[in-house]
Amino acid sequence: MDISSTPIAKISDDGEIEVVKHISFVCTSCAACCKLNNIPITESDFERMLENGIEIGQAVEELSPVLIASKDLNKGLIKAYILRKKPFVNECAFLDELNLCKVHEFKPSACQLYPFSIRKDDEGYVAIIHPNCVCDYIKLDVPEDVSQTAEIVKDLMAILSLS
Repeated sequence: MDISSTPIAKISDDGEIEVVKHISFVCTSCAACCKLNNIPITESDFERMLENGIEIGQAVEELSPVLIASKDLNKGLIKAYILRKKPFVNECAFLDELNLCKVHEFKPSACQLYPFSIRKDDEGYVAIIHPNCVCDYIKLDVPEDVSQTAEIVKDLMAILSLS
């Protein structure tokens, strides 16, 4: 799939959404994102998992952090860990045999946002297709009347508590 680095939408500081690229997206539970990506989990993701009975050893392979963009987009980079993968098959440890997430109700923020990202720039926020996107179910340049861009961006903003 040809993924452009062009923003799909611009979001002003007052929450106005300007659609830049009309797209549609429906998750089909193909689980490519769960199988092909290293999934970062933050300390707040850890806390949600612990509250729901998932121990740290079940969630991460090792406690060696990586740096990722903060959920609070004004903070820059934060410490995160890589979600544990199943041995031999190299897919998320919480993916079941039907390609469904066993921790869907409290899954990591990165999973909630994927296959999209929001970044802060000089004019406000910019919604983009995630740079490491492995999803084949994003349709680019769809007609305006079938575009889901504005709805997708509103959902992303709610996840990030920007709305």
